[in-house]
Amino acid sequence: MPSEITPPPTSELQDSETPESQDSKTGVTTRLYILALVLVLGFSSIWLLPKAGEIKLSMLQRNLPERFDAMYGKKKEVTGDELKILAKDTEFERVEYFDLNNRLRPSVEVSVVFSGKDINNSIHRPERCLKSQGWNFTKQRKIIIKDALADGGDLPMREIVCDQTITRDGKSLKIRRVQYYTFFGHRVITEDHYGRTLQDMKDRLFKGYDQQWAYATFSMPVTQVYAEQGLIKPEAAFTLEQSEKMLEEFIRKLAPLVIDKKKE
Repeated sequence: MPSEITPPPTSELQDSETPESQDSKTGVTTRLYILALVLVLGFSSIWLLPKAGEIKLSMLQRNLPERFDAMYGKKKEVTGDELKILAKDTEFERVEYFDLNNRLRPSVEVSVVFSGKDINNSIHRPERCLKSQGWNFTKQRKIIIKDALADGGDLPMREIVCDQTITRDGKSLKIRRVQYYTFFGHRVITEDHYGRTLQDMKDRLFKGYDQQWAYATFSMPVTQVYAEQGLIKPEAAFTLEQSEKMLEEFIRKLAPLVIDKKKE
């Protein structure tokens, strides 16, 4: 009779390793080493960032002019929820401009928010704010205002046209505004909120500084809507296209006076 074959102990079966299992363990170990190295390098890069407090000012000047060309400006106080929800060191500038040569032309409101050290609580996407106030967007697009800067450069902006229905004296009233906005950094102008965030990261890492941003909006009512409701005379009514043209002309005249791309 053939001799009986005794199976190896269970412990020997558990301890035995195939070449495939050894390769698998080696691969896992290698990946762990790589992960650890990436984490070390990532945390070490923090020391490359500039110290807090090294902030370059926005190229947009702090004070808007009282008068320029035929425009007369009246300062408006910033109050209410805007002051409550934004960081304490956030600064504001708001002026309503009137055309002294044409009293029928609607006024233009210029509003600027200058970020503080905590930029995330100083500046946010304007779309979020407008929608929370009950505005409905009817048009959005990126525009370029050609030759708007003192050096002949173009000014990128984003346009928002929005409607809202309010109640006044017990009657419903439809209002419409056209608004252009953009962000002014220390060296860069961008109409894109996420582009601004990316620019911040690049300048901190590669140029070694934080920067102040100015979020500027230029807006005016589209008065044709008021004429259609019998609220104003037809000669004081301007269409959306006319309002857009007037707003771009206004910005083209104001921009060279308040933007300093050479600011240190």
